[in-house]
This record gives sequence, structure tokens and C-alpha cells, in this order.
Amino acid sequence: MRRRTVPLLVAVVGLLAGLVQATAPDAEPIPVELKAFKFKVPADQASLFGHNEDEGKLFFYTNGPAEAVVKVPADGDYEVVVKASCEAAQNERAKFKVSIDGEAVGKETLLTADDAKEYAVPAKLKAGERKLVVEFTNDVYKENEFDRNLFVHAVLVKRAK
Repeated sequence: MRRRTVPLLVAVVGLLAGLVQATAPDAEPIPVELKAFKFKVPADQASLFGHNEDEGKLFFYTNGPAEAVVKVPADGDYEVVVKASCEAAQNERAKFKVSIDGEAVGKETLLTADDAKEYAVPAKLKAGERKLVVEFTNDVYKENEFDRNLFVHAVLVKRAK
């Protein structure tokens, strides 16, 4: 009896391992390269946005959007995770919004720390190439007094748990 059970058990384990391997790529987080983001801002404001390669972050020195294309492997529930930090001003930290293909995803997010921290926004996504936008929304500035800025250190899309 044991001899028959062992081959059956090995076959079942092999089948399950194959299923896990087949579904694993869909479960992997999808990083969005920071250098892939493009800022859709007026030409006279272009110097207020960019990618600081040395520090590994996007900088937003005034309100505006940055967009990139992300390839979603399958329809489903996801989280857009934005690792962000800020320079607070007037007793408030930076806020940002996320949209996919022009549709708002979640609500405006207020950073809870000045240092880099991950903020997850739930999103129901369709398979295919999607336009992901991160937008700084609450800039405030007064020369030599205060300046609120947003910094994005990483963006990834992952399956919701």
C-alpha cells in the first residue's frame, strides 16, 4: 500500500509545484522604473520636476503629474504602492493622487512622515498597458519662508492580498 501512495503523493506534489510556478509571475510585484516617468507640465515649469538619478527619486517642487506606462499581466485587484517622502510646510505634509488611464484610484493620500514610507492605493485593473499617473496636489511656497515638496522613491504595482 505504501508503494502506491508514495508515487501518487509525488505526482500530486509535482502537479501543485507546476501550478505555483505557472501563477508565480502574476503574483510578482511590477516595479515602474522612475526614469520611465514623464512630467506633463508647462515648459516654464519643467525645471521644477525631474528624476534625480544620484538620489534615486523623482522630485516635484510644485503641483503636477508624472506618468509612466505599466504592463498589467491580468485583470484583478491590485495595489499601487508609492514610496514617498516630503518637505513639509505650514504644518502639513505633501499630498498626492494616483490615477490609471485617466481614472482616479483611491483617494488623495497625505504623507504621514517626512521620511520615505510606502503608501498603498487599492486599484481594480484590467490586463494590458496602463497609463499610471502620480500627481503632487498641495504645493505651497513662500520665498525664504516655506516650501512643501514631494519626492517619489519607488512605484510598484502588486496583486492585492
